[in-house]
Amino acid sequence: MGTLRLPLRIYVGSVIVAGVAALVLGAFVLRPMVDGLATAAVLLALATLAQLRPVHLTHKTKVTVEDAATFAAALLLDPVLAMLVAGGSTAIAGLRGRKTSWYNRAFNSAAVVIDTGAAAVMFTALAGGADPSFSTLPAIIAAAALKFGINSTVVDIAVALQLRRRPLAKWWARHRRDAAQLLALYVIGTLGAIAASDSPLALALFVTPSGLVLIGLKNTARIQASTKHAVNALAKLIEQRDHYTYGHSQRVADYAERLARAMRMDEVQIDLIREAAFLHDIGKVATPDAVLLKPAGLNAGEREVMCQHAEHGYTLLEKLPAFWEGAEFVRSHHERVDGGGYPRGLRGWELPIEVSVIAVADSYDAMTTDRVYRKALPWPAVKAELLRERGAQWHAPVVDAFLEMIEAERETERAETAA
Repeated sequence: MGTLRLPLRIYVGSVIVAGVAALVLGAFVLRPMVDGLATAAVLLALATLAQLRPVHLTHKTKVTVEDAATFAAALLLDPVLAMLVAGGSTAIAGLRGRKTSWYNRAFNSAAVVIDTGAAAVMFTALAGGADPSFSTLPAIIAAAALKFGINSTVVDIAVALQLRRRPLAKWWARHRRDAAQLLALYVIGTLGAIAASDSPLALALFVTPSGLVLIGLKNTARIQASTKHAVNALAKLIEQRDHYTYGHSQRVADYAERLARAMRMDEVQIDLIREAAFLHDIGKVATPDAVLLKPAGLNAGEREVMCQHAEHGYTLLEKLPAFWEGAEFVRSHHERVDGGGYPRGLRGWELPIEVSVIAVADSYDAMTTDRVYRKALPWPAVKAELLRERGAQWHAPVVDAFLEMIEAERETERAETAA
């Protein structure tokens, strides 16, 4: 847990404590009923099995279909048993991932305990103790909305604290693509709960529809992977229009990734930075050859056309589910800390630190390679330019880390040459 930033450590600890407190408070105040133990056991098994069969959307992101079982638990069981089913299944499934830290598993279990418990309390309060049925549909909808809202927000805040972002910025943009999937799982959970009101064996109805959702998720993952390959291929084709900049995006991605690692950024940040760095110039697909390939300086009108590539890249990428987060970095890679950049004139910490990582890498590669209008600059001139724009064009800590990284690499090269 020591690898986490202090605000995130405090937040993770608070969520874990809140999850435990919810269970303890529920046990003493709500007094769980033992007549739901058979149903709880079945739901625990279903939720655990669902989490053991995840779908990997990327090598870092995976989704499961246990929400159907945990939501059914919120509708069928008293809040304490529902929380035990949700938290217990997450904890049991988490034991399989030995590489996952204890606090990560504890946080995930606590988060699902909180959202499932809240959904169960909401349903019980609005349904007046009645079993789930079509007559209690308003209570079911309210419980589903509360479960979704709490879970997504708890996780979003954790991610924002680690990545230094505003916690609830673009909340709906981040989750609207999940809404259809979760709606389907909540519907499955609702129908299973209604059918299981008389017999826990009816919960077997979960298996087939949940399997269909899983198949749909796998198809989504394949489509996203194909989309990424296609967009990356497009970026390479765009670079081939100008032999002077061919390979530029790959080099920028490499520099940016090394810099992000040198700054000890989170793996999620590093992945986003590398992806956005590779695609940062993809908007030039809309830039006319007369401007893009002009062998001289651009006039005012041509510069305005060239500057539009940042917005063009954002417009292209933000519509694709696999790229929407990195699209913001692509849009902002010509912004400046002093507010003099484009297209929006962001200033100070309105400019994410990830963007400065990409922009420093971009500028370094541009200065150290031959261009049609000049030769590559020597290292002393490049270093002087980076220092001159430190804190003005780029965030100062990023420039400091980059200079330290390059100096270390140059020293290593000199030592190897001498040997």
